[in-house]
Amino acid sequence: MLRCCCYIAITIMLAACQMDRASLNTTVDGLLAKGSEAFNVMNTYVVIRHDFKRGRIMRARARVLAMRKSNPDYKQAHQLLDKKIEPARRRIFTHFLRMAKGLEKQRRWSEAMWAYDQARAVTIKPEAMQQKRDVMEQHMRQRRLEQLLAQRRKEDRTLLDYAAAYTPPLGMNRLDEVYERLREHYDDLLDDRANQAFREALHFLARNRPEIAYIEIESYLRLQPGSIKGKKLLASIKRKMPSFLHIPQRRASASRVVSPVIRKRVNHPKEVSVDQIQKALKARELLQARHLAHIYRLNGGKGANQLLAQVEKKIKIEAAALFAKGSRAFQHEQLEHAIQYWNDAVALAPEESEYVESLRRAQQLQERLTLLQEAK
Repeated sequence: MLRCCCYIAITIMLAACQMDRASLNTTVDGLLAKGSEAFNVMNTYVVIRHDFKRGRIMRARARVLAMRKSNPDYKQAHQLLDKKIEPARRRIFTHFLRMAKGLEKQRRWSEAMWAYDQARAVTIKPEAMQQKRDVMEQHMRQRRLEQLLAQRRKEDRTLLDYAAAYTPPLGMNRLDEVYERLREHYDDLLDDRANQAFREALHFLARNRPEIAYIEIESYLRLQPGSIKGKKLLASIKRKMPSFLHIPQRRASASRVVSPVIRKRVNHPKEVSVDQIQKALKARELLQARHLAHIYRLNGGKGANQLLAQVEKKIKIEAAALFAKGSRAFQHEQLEHAIQYWNDAVALAPEESEYVESLRRAQQLQERLTLLQEAK
């Protein structure tokens, strides 16, 4: 280990003596990429300045504070800390704190959460910013719960109101064959919707989203009111519900006449063939292929589930490849390319938290670099 440290130290000193500034940065980039930043010997002025210029302000600051007084770069590094690193850190912190407070006043919870996140990344007391960020997330989750729950209740109520339409009117046989068949189709539709709601409730509960699981299980019990397994799952969801979330009460449903709903026509293709889906896959238009595969399944296409699974597999593979490309670009400090790759990966697989988090951090770094350049 000692020999390895000495070798790295000699390499950096030789680079500092023999290379110009651009070449030196390239050398440091290579050493950092190989993991040599873990060694104490890397706490030199060159590396600290390198981190600062690339927006890694808190890492540069930590390197300075970890430096021993016996280090020959100690004085120069602390001058950089006092004259550039700390002023830049405070300026960026103030910028994002003001932005976050303004967004909070406008009740733009998601954007305010992001801004508090940015402020947290450059403060020496991150606990307060983390607390504010968590409050913004709580507001956002409450708002989402209210909107989605109201929509689901409205949809279910409308769907259940259609039950009377499949009862034979006066003057017809009470067991009319046509009405019986249509009523069976309607009941099957309710059963399918209920089963899907139950599956989604399990899905969101497993992913620590009890409020969304509640929306699904309430819908399930609305369509299957006597279900024992539904009541058991509801109890489990309520036990995991955070105290800051409040479930809106259901309005008393007054008897009313349901007026026909005028829906906007969506321009979906009436018929989708397997060839169209395969053509989209070959052209690497994966989201379009997924869209067509869903329509193909809705139309009862043969082998639709297997075809959709094939499309989803290709999407997963492509998203992973894009994420890997973004990771390599980020490792070589090609920030714009990394963001582009990760943005494409998130578009394909928004459920992958690692992709979303990596993109968020890269965008934070880009924003920080922009602020540093504006300050210059």
